[in-house]
Amino acid sequence: MAGDVHEQVFNEAQFYSADVVGEDGEVAQGLSLDLPKLVPGAVGGSRHPTVGGGSGAVASATKAAEGQLQPQNPTAKAAAGGGGARERRRKKAAERATKITFWLESKYEILPAVCGSFENWQEAPSVTYDFDLLWCDTAITADRFMKLKPYQKMNHFVGMSSITRKNNLGRNLLRMRKQFPKEYKFFPDTWILPTDLSDFKLQFSNSKNKTFIIKPDNGCQGKGIFLVRDVEKVPVDFSTTFVAQRYLHKPFLLDGFKFDLRLYVLVAGCDPLRIFLHKRGLVRLASESYVEPSAKNLQQSMVHLTNYAINKFNPNFEENTNPDDAQDGHKRSWEAVQAFLRTEGHDVDTLNSEIEDLIVKTLIAVQPSLSHFYHSCQPDDLENSMCFEILGFDVMLDSKLQPWLLEVNHAPSFATESDLDRIVKEEVLRDSLELLHFDPEARRQKKREAREKMEQRVMGAVKKASMDERMEIERDKARQRTSWEDQNLNSYKRLYPSEQSEQEYMHIHDSAINIWEMLMGGTSRRTIRLSQPEEEKDNDKPGSKNSKGGNREEVKKEKRTPEQVREVVERLMAGCSALPRAGESRTHRAINRGDKDSVIGSPERESAHEEHVQPSPHKTPRPDVQVGDVIKVQTNLGWENVTVRAKRTNGKIDIQFKDGEYMRSVLPRILRESPPSPGAAPAPGLPAGGSTCGSGGGNGSSGRG
Repeated sequence: MAGDVHEQVFNEAQFYSADVVGEDGEVAQGLSLDLPKLVPGAVGGSRHPTVGGGSGAVASATKAAEGQLQPQNPTAKAAAGGGGARERRRKKAAERATKITFWLESKYEILPAVCGSFENWQEAPSVTYDFDLLWCDTAITADRFMKLKPYQKMNHFVGMSSITRKNNLGRNLLRMRKQFPKEYKFFPDTWILPTDLSDFKLQFSNSKNKTFIIKPDNGCQGKGIFLVRDVEKVPVDFSTTFVAQRYLHKPFLLDGFKFDLRLYVLVAGCDPLRIFLHKRGLVRLASESYVEPSAKNLQQSMVHLTNYAINKFNPNFEENTNPDDAQDGHKRSWEAVQAFLRTEGHDVDTLNSEIEDLIVKTLIAVQPSLSHFYHSCQPDDLENSMCFEILGFDVMLDSKLQPWLLEVNHAPSFATESDLDRIVKEEVLRDSLELLHFDPEARRQKKREAREKMEQRVMGAVKKASMDERMEIERDKARQRTSWEDQNLNSYKRLYPSEQSEQEYMHIHDSAINIWEMLMGGTSRRTIRLSQPEEEKDNDKPGSKNSKGGNREEVKKEKRTPEQVREVVERLMAGCSALPRAGESRTHRAINRGDKDSVIGSPERESAHEEHVQPSPHKTPRPDVQVGDVIKVQTNLGWENVTVRAKRTNGKIDIQFKDGEYMRSVLPRILRESPPSPGAAPAPGLPAGGSTCGSGGGNGSSGRG
């Protein structure tokens, strides 16, 4: 502010020079003086007033003008400075309103180049500036996300570490595999060490040597990865977490080299999930010819590992010189390799379909947690557009061209060390930023809405929408955004959501929500779906009880009479429910209603009440199960079918799950099948027609997952 004031302090000569003209090309405002008409002159290259009477008249007019231009007091001088500062701020605000501002905390040179190539995009001068895009190479904390304004976007989701850390990815996918063994078979068998150390050691047998790959839980660029075939070399370090996976012995080879795929997946929203796969990708080859692992070559990382950060130091490593050549260099274009595979007669369409399927299933497994973190940090956001993330999915193909998910990277490298890197990564970044739809008009609209909400809050006139109204608003915005995205995909392909994909993955998504609720001990927020649920479709039918256009008198809540209010109060005071249950006898209702004809506190009423609330004296016996029976038991993943493999003398049993997991000497809660009574509804969380029998000693639920 001080600089603005000093810039607006003028002397007499400055009023006649060209440098008094403001940034908009006009004379600085702030002095309301009657100036003579100024025209270009030849006095010192400046301007002079045009008046009659020759040179003497000019001199006198000049002095008169100088007298008029001299501020009479400090107040007039301050007014001149304040007016110029306001004009400059107005002009800067008008210019800012038409631009998109980005702030980059990145080491990659390609990012400022891509962002600066867009029209009306500019870099923010500091992190405190009112930016539209925040890009960080590292993860962003929840505190920083909470401070963002509704029109700002950042390139990470809070909680995405649930799949970008190797141990979390393994845990979440293993939980889903227990529910859907066939659906989630796209990743190798995984053990989290040291938690699963005892089970992992059982995998080593003398009959057949097996190879396992050990990775640090939060490593990158191939650091700390090694292969083991001996149980004695398994790391036992309880201060560090490792991930062990079964090694793929028969990978698909290109020119005799093992390779993996780096695929770029854009997640543009979490509720609903917005998943896009870019057609560009990289094929990263090992720099040494592949041989099956043995005790002699386990240390040869450039044979078994495909990480570019490791293989680029091999003297035999060759950079790609022709991005369109599928046989050039140790890093190749995924598009070129696909064309090569088609010429070899491979079914590339089926391969791409399976890759897309594993990407969607991986992200659905963690959607409930992503949505929870997002709405906890930004509860007022209705557009699901403040976060996005470009993930790097690493996929390997086996000899049958079956894709296997290796890991997910939350910050894939955007270094451009070759022409292939530059072409692929520049197109990925450009298409991503275009698909996110940065719009200055949308920013101005959200600022106006924020001001209106603030004014309403001050006036005490804030109208909070109901949950159903909010859900409908979010669904409408999601459909509008989906329609816009479908017209601006460029080289991206939408994987999710669409009405077809939502129906295809709905059973998996529902199970993911149930698992999250069970682990967290809470209720998940209702997710937004583009397709209308069946119950809502039924309610919207004309003439239905809950139809929007139906008879409102049917759904209108009846007002209670004074007698009914008195009955509710007396029932609550007696320790009963406010309304009589469906199976409650009329005699008991009359007693709790407290009619004048009945005597309050009479022995008949007390005995009737005691008889009604008297619990059953006998305990429900546990079901008698036999070896070989298929029963339902409760685990932390819900009710699961198991087979009884053994019975023990203490009443405990050995059970085996569908996925092969075996549990010894357990006393689980068993679902006892019983014929359902007419009109009776099953208890919440239980299958119809079933009741539970637990151990009663806190050991009724088997630990799974």
